[in-house]
Amino acid sequence: MKPFALEELHARIRALLRRHNNQGESELNVGNLTLNMGRRQVWMSGEELILTPKEYALLSRLMLKAGSPVHREILYNDIYNWDNEPSTNTLEVHIHNLRDKVGKARIRTVRGFGYMLVANEEN
Repeated sequence: MKPFALEELHARIRALLRRHNNQGESELNVGNLTLNMGRRQVWMSGEELILTPKEYALLSRLMLKAGSPVHREILYNDIYNWDNEPSTNTLEVHIHNLRDKVGKARIRTVRGFGYMLVANEEN
């Protein structure tokens, strides 16, 4: 067994704990929105937003691609699987509800394509 310094052992243990504690705690920030992927929580201007699982899935995809349009099929596939066949306007309903929570102007409709999240609410 190799001799070692106690300080070195403590430093290595602290590094392992720090890495372990940060796993799954990735955050996305777009304007005043913060999404914590590890905890599945969203904050707007420091206040937690209560989102349904489908709203969370939509917002996380839009935040990952903030400033770029996301095709409606990609969003649709994020919230539905092959087993359930929702009605045709359910994506629009979820987007409408999400707009009510994050601000109507934050999620823009890209006609004939999908939706886009912008950093700040603009008219």
